[in-house]
Amino acid sequence: MLSLVLLTLSFVVQVAGLSPATLPLTFVDSHSLINREQEIELALKAAPIHLRAGATVFVFGKTGYERVRAGTNGFNCMVNRDGLQNGDTAVHPTCWDPEGSRTILPVMLRVGELMAQGKSANDIKREIDEGFSQGRFQSPAKTGIAYMLAGDIKFDSATGKLSTVAFPPHYMIYAPGVTNADIGFSRDAQTPGLPFVYSGYSGNVRTAYIIVPANQSASHPAH
Repeated sequence: MLSLVLLTLSFVVQVAGLSPATLPLTFVDSHSLINREQEIELALKAAPIHLRAGATVFVFGKTGYERVRAGTNGFNCMVNRDGLQNGDTAVHPTCWDPEGSRTILPVMLRVGELMAQGKSANDIKREIDEGFSQGRFQSPAKTGIAYMLAGDIKFDSATGKLSTVAFPPHYMIYAPGVTNADIGFSRDAQTPGLPFVYSGYSGNVRTAYIIVPANQSASHPAH
């Protein structure tokens, strides 16, 4: 369990021996398109069943994310690709509550737009950091939740195919600035399933989450 957690905390791999910051544009240009209907289904499976019908849905296209369905309950769902620019090999179906939709979602939409433009990981990081510094982006101002009840899904960027669950279903509680030390998680932890802090998305500690295992099977079958 600990090794899986530590692996997930990194969310960074090398691709073909290249530094993620210098991935060729051919990778960026081809990396993220999934069958549209499949993507909508997967995005919604991140949320509890009772929230799906009223959620807004975004799908990734050639210019970034586009809203394909307007919702009514304040939740916004997408197959989040933040991390692919750093060499991640999984996508992250996520549904943010209204507070996360107000603050974190705009960051992820901008990351998607920059990825679609073929920007490098360094360029994306610089733009997001500047956005926070200049007040265009904000950290959540109160506690809230992002649902990831489909887990993280392994993704072949060359073919657009989804496969196995790379990390199991979980809840993400907004925790900007919080560290694993703050909540007592460490490499010495012996209790399986402990919550831990993840701050590896764009925005780093400003978009940190406390990850809480959902203790349920993923609702998304592998394709």
